[in-house]
Amino acid sequence: MKKKNKKQNLPETVVGLDIGTTKIAAIIGQKDNEGKIRVLGYGKGISTGVQNGLVFNVKKTVEGIRFAIDSAEKRSELNISEVFVGVAGRHIRSKEFKYTFLRLNGKYNTIQQEEIDKAIENLHNISVNAAETIITVIPQRYVIDEKRVITDPVGELGEQIEGYFQIVTSDKYEIEKIIKSVQDSGLTIKGITLEPIASSLSCLSEEEKREGVAMVDIGGGTSDLAIYHGDNLVYTKVIPIGGQVITRDIAQICHITEEQAEQIKKIYGSCVPENSNRTNMITIPHFGGQPVSISEENLAKIIQARVKRDIADKVKQAIEESGYKDNLYRGIVLTGGGSLLHHIKELFTYVTQLQVRLAIPDIGFSSFPNELRNPVFSTSLGLLKYGIQGEKLPNTELEEKEMHANDAGDSKNGQNENKTPTQVFTIVNAAKNFFGNLIESSS
Repeated sequence: MKKKNKKQNLPETVVGLDIGTTKIAAIIGQKDNEGKIRVLGYGKGISTGVQNGLVFNVKKTVEGIRFAIDSAEKRSELNISEVFVGVAGRHIRSKEFKYTFLRLNGKYNTIQQEEIDKAIENLHNISVNAAETIITVIPQRYVIDEKRVITDPVGELGEQIEGYFQIVTSDKYEIEKIIKSVQDSGLTIKGITLEPIASSLSCLSEEEKREGVAMVDIGGGTSDLAIYHGDNLVYTKVIPIGGQVITRDIAQICHITEEQAEQIKKIYGSCVPENSNRTNMITIPHFGGQPVSISEENLAKIIQARVKRDIADKVKQAIEESGYKDNLYRGIVLTGGGSLLHHIKELFTYVTQLQVRLAIPDIGFSSFPNELRNPVFSTSLGLLKYGIQGEKLPNTELEEKEMHANDAGDSKNGQNENKTPTQVFTIVNAAKNFFGNLIESSS
């Protein structure tokens, strides 16, 4: 790689790196004078070492990362050494957990933030499968003295507090492979977060998060769900099906290559057979045999069957299980490459009976190349925003010794004295105890 003048690398320059199933994207940016984000460069490489969000070939993943990084460096004329990385995949699990604690003199003493912090800290240390680790604990609601149900108990009076939390776990080995792939690419991980959280940053407005919204990021290998209400993240889930499976369905049924299936899916595919051109026959060349023909209507039936059963229905089920279905006043926001399927908005509206909009990742950006105005880049742009606006996010300033592989660790750990319960233990707090230690041990 051609060396560049490191003086060009401004302190506030940040890189978001999305290691996806079908593509690896790196985006460089910095905050402008108005507090918005200006994109300086970007690069995209083909991902051949990842399946369903899981790294199965480190060497191929490193090659994809290096291609994306090199492209971004050439466009921006900057050197890249540190990145903010996303994590997703079918190894992410979540479940609800009830935690109860009693308070002496609770009728006279108000609940303090320290008590909630301690409860969440205790939850982070509960026993899980030996091969897994807890990566975040998301407070959902509290019941005080078996009467009042609230989201923020601080300042309330009560003797018995029942907290309901979402415990998100990850496979240790899968996280280690992501870290190794990045470090073998010659990069340092400066921060790491759940990909649905990153995508939310680039696709959801503050009004949507406050009034209640479910974001669904349909990628190549997974579909990531993140539910917000009252400005807080209240529920996440990774559905292990994405656009790549739809492509494989088409390829297998039509006896064509996946490359051909992907092409006709993008051009002619629809999620609603009734909206397709029933009289149009698609002819696909078949090497060594007769061309294959399929009607647009039958192609749509193949696509609808998979999208409805394994994505839309699963999203509906997850929303119902979250307990926030009646609080989603802003409905569902779809993003990711899978959201580009024709009529997917109509299918989700029909299945969930909620309002649905398609999102382009453009929230909080001032200078923005047209090539990036595409749902495919929602996660990578969100990771960029996550890194640049870290000081505005809850508990994002990690100790240097925990997030830098070769740092001695003398930096201070930033604290936010006005944390709300939902902000107390975000993915970044979990990174202090897990990701940071893994990064250190693998270096």
